[in-house]
Amino acid sequence: AFSNFSHPPVHTMNPNPDVIGCEEVVDILENIPSDGERRAATDGEHRTTSSRGFRLRRLASFNIFRSPENGHDDASATVGAINLASVVLEQAAGESAEESKISALDSIKKTDDIYNISASENDEQIDPLSNDYIGIIANYFSVGLMIGGSTSLLYPILIVKSGATASLMAASYAVVMVFWSYKIVFGFLSDCFPIFGYKRKPYIVIGWSFCAVVLMLLADKGDDIDPRNLVIMLSIANLGYVWADVSADGFMVWVAHREPIEKRGKMQTLVYSMNKLGQIAINLLILFGLSGPSMNCPGYESNTDVPCTTEAVVLKRVDTELLQSNPNRWCYEQCHDATFGWDLSMPEFALSICFVIAASIPLYIRLKEDKVEAEPRGAFLNAFWKQLQRRAAWQVILYGMISHITFGVMNAAKMPANYVWLDLHTFQHQIMVIFEKLVFFIGLSLVRTYALNISWRKLVLVGSTTVLVFNALYFIIIYDVWRDAWFYMFTDVSALFMYTLNFLASHACMVEVAEPGYEAITYSLITTATNAVSPLSAVISYQLLAFFPLLNDQESIATDTPEVRSQFASLHSIVIFLNLSSLLSLPLLPRQKKETRELVAKGEKSSAWGWFVVVSALTFLCYSTIATFVTVKYHDVYGCFKILGGGGCSAEESSSPALILVSIILLYCYGINFYLSYWPILKGERRFSWRMFV
Repeated sequence: AFSNFSHPPVHTMNPNPDVIGCEEVVDILENIPSDGERRAATDGEHRTTSSRGFRLRRLASFNIFRSPENGHDDASATVGAINLASVVLEQAAGESAEESKISALDSIKKTDDIYNISASENDEQIDPLSNDYIGIIANYFSVGLMIGGSTSLLYPILIVKSGATASLMAASYAVVMVFWSYKIVFGFLSDCFPIFGYKRKPYIVIGWSFCAVVLMLLADKGDDIDPRNLVIMLSIANLGYVWADVSADGFMVWVAHREPIEKRGKMQTLVYSMNKLGQIAINLLILFGLSGPSMNCPGYESNTDVPCTTEAVVLKRVDTELLQSNPNRWCYEQCHDATFGWDLSMPEFALSICFVIAASIPLYIRLKEDKVEAEPRGAFLNAFWKQLQRRAAWQVILYGMISHITFGVMNAAKMPANYVWLDLHTFQHQIMVIFEKLVFFIGLSLVRTYALNISWRKLVLVGSTTVLVFNALYFIIIYDVWRDAWFYMFTDVSALFMYTLNFLASHACMVEVAEPGYEAITYSLITTATNAVSPLSAVISYQLLAFFPLLNDQESIATDTPEVRSQFASLHSIVIFLNLSSLLSLPLLPRQKKETRELVAKGEKSSAWGWFVVVSALTFLCYSTIATFVTVKYHDVYGCFKILGGGGCSAEESSSPALILVSIILLYCYGINFYLSYWPILKGERRFSWRMFV
């Protein structure tokens, strides 16, 4: 704001121009005239001399130095004081100190530059629904198709059709989503290696083209593809759309930076709403296409020339009445779990998504994007490293990692329990998923309209506690007070509606931290860190099963003995406690957009914390990737090990490795949060207040 001072600086107070002493700032503050003196200065043509001899020439606002009444941190006051002191040190020749101070404060008030993220003052707000940018919206719809299709397909394929264990189901979900944890790689490519001068469009087109090719290869595998190979193929397809999504994220942040701060967040909630619409569309396809006998009746054969299977693992999952009524031809009859008499084949399912992707590519090609010159890689990475060292960056990343690890832990035994206790077949499960996405879409729309400027901490607090209340209702199902699939669907959908608040709060701050020119790599870095711990949460979830061996397979849960219920209740209580402990990290989350920008403007840096974040994210990423891929690909060989969530390969196998691993991860979460949030309170540097959480 003060770069237009054209004369050489005159150092009038501090011999070291890089250090502003506390005494000088205090002296500056003491020399600020009172409101009465400023009013007198503007009465008529007369000038008034203040008690310290300063002659006042114009009315200036000094609200930036006043203590906040709402209990928020005085970040803006600190920024204003430091900027003011800097101007006094670089005072223009022939201008008095008092004139310099007032001019500086007027300039700060006028430009409000710390809240303006756009690289140019002439940047105008962009209409994302215009022909030039509708491709961004189409991208997120297609992302919804892929993420919804690849994850919602797992329940009917693994749980309903194959009778998979809880650990395999949790690991498969993590594998399908694993490349979300590598977004930083694609962000680096997008920002550092423009193709024909374009940072975004070519990578979006390449990513979706790759995804479409993998889906065509999946369709070529036929309908009898092994479930584990299906999971791997879906994961590879997701590699392509994550590549495209990272570049689209850069586009989204670029558009969001041109929104005024009061409305900033509308673009972000719009694209995520389109993501949910895509998920709703693909789940409708699964609802009507995969609710037939081939998917929901174990051992079903549509070809009467093929004899019924005699495998014990299949027979024990067959409907008993069906098996007894027709012991020789039971496999050709439709069981009661099948809603329709038809099924969508896997090639048809894959090609239907592929068609939408191919139809959207022309919209990506016509996206309006200015050409840029590729920056030297070393200079770009050096500048990015400086950004990563900022407290605003590593604090937001650490909050995302810690809160996502603890709140992301789930009861891995829930899905098989829902199938054997509630008879939650594919049709009901897809209705539940559709309602989940629908209420999430409605929640985002409500937040976009009414809650863009509400404290993020309040949103997380209300959202998390309400989610846990609904999750606690599962005890009614555990103890057989009321076991009804529709009751469970109500609690699950209601919990997801409230989770909308958490989602917005954890993602909105990312836009404020990303700086112009580094949109894709910064946004992808933060999302990489938070996504890297999502598989880790899944790993913890199925490693907790090592301590409750009766909950790992459908057969033992189906016995429904008092011991099974006791283990289930214990596991569910532990999960709720871990989820609730995520609220302890709230002091790390800035309250709102302005507070985030003020944290950025402070410029506080630490290379040690920057390295700590990088090493932590890489460590978690490597471990969770290896653990989940091994669990899925070699489940028959290694799936029984307790360290991978199995019940144990032998009676002598110890649970200590799993316990040590889970303890290390949780110690990381609570230790880092304690050091940053609560240790300064114990040292007397801060005061404890419940307002830390709101």
